[in-house]
Amino acid sequence: MQPRSRSRVAVDYPVLFTGDEGSGHGKVMNLTIAGGEIESHVHFPIGARLCLQVQPSGARPPIVIALAVVRWKRGDRFGLEFVRFDGNTKQQLEDMLNQRDGSPAE
Repeated sequence: MQPRSRSRVAVDYPVLFTGDEGSGHGKVMNLTIAGGEIESHVHFPIGARLCLQVQPSGARPPIVIALAVVRWKRGDRFGLEFVRFDGNTKQQLEDMLNQRDGSPAE
């Protein structure tokens, strides 16, 4: 197994997703700027293309990822690669991850 170039940040955020294969909701279990892991009872095939709306904790606005692709699945969890961000969404996600990564809880 190869090491990841970016460390994962453990989170527990509600997420809504839509795509050609259907829509649903779940929770984001971990995030990087390049992708994340979702837990949901909705199943998608590998390669499915989704749009995500992640609701961070606190008063932060939702983070909308315009295009993510399912790269793996296992039980009720699946991994996504973030392919396209609109507007300043990528910077918004980076800022949030940097704040979480430096938290004293770790």
